[in-house]
Amino acid sequence: MIWKSIVRPRATATTYARWAVFARSAVETVSDFAGVVQNLVLDVRDSYRPELHYMRGPGPKWRARHQLGRQRVDLINLGM
Repeated sequence: MIWKSIVRPRATATTYARWAVFARSAVETVSDFAGVVQNLVLDVRDSYRPELHYMRGPGPKWRARHQLGRQRVDLINLGM
């Protein structure tokens, strides 16, 4: 009777330790798989459209600066 009470808790402890290691590795594997799937989904439905972020042409300040230069050139060509 004493022998069983001494041996049994050790066997139970090692069984729990084995299950804990198995559970930890299973959780890590599932977590890694979920990360891969999440990255794949994000890559497939990538919503970045660069044409929405690039300038489509010069703005009003650029036009104002360059129109002044163009008027001077026109005046020089007309002989004024």
